[in-house]
Amino acid sequence: MTTWEARRRQQRRSEAITIVTLTAIATLIVGGAVAIGLAQDDEETVTADCVDTTSIAADGSYRAVDDRFCDGGSHATYIYVYGGSYSSGRVHGATIVRPSNVGITSRGGKVIVRGGLGSRGGGGG
Repeated sequence: MTTWEARRRQQRRSEAITIVTLTAIATLIVGGAVAIGLAQDDEETVTADCVDTTSIAADGSYRAVDDRFCDGGSHATYIYVYGGSYSSGRVHGATIVRPSNVGITSRGGKVIVRGGLGSRGGGGG
């Protein structure tokens, strides 16, 4: 084997190592991106209901109202409550404390807070 052949063989080996290394790095990047995407798709979501706070019943339930009453700010008696169950126009077992690090969607379909990595939600109700 000549010196030229030895150099050529070493160069091919070096190229092969570079290709394997770059392929491994690309695989890790793509895998990480897929994992993040799946984590965001599987984010926890909580349902919010707009309720009339003057309508609290003896069982602690509130009368549910349209989302538009909670959107303004001029309707002080209407707030969003979170995580309750809905039955016969009333919301049972909800909390007024807005959960953090989750997606929040109203029962009417309005996205209130997007959850997931790096999300921040403001206060309000």
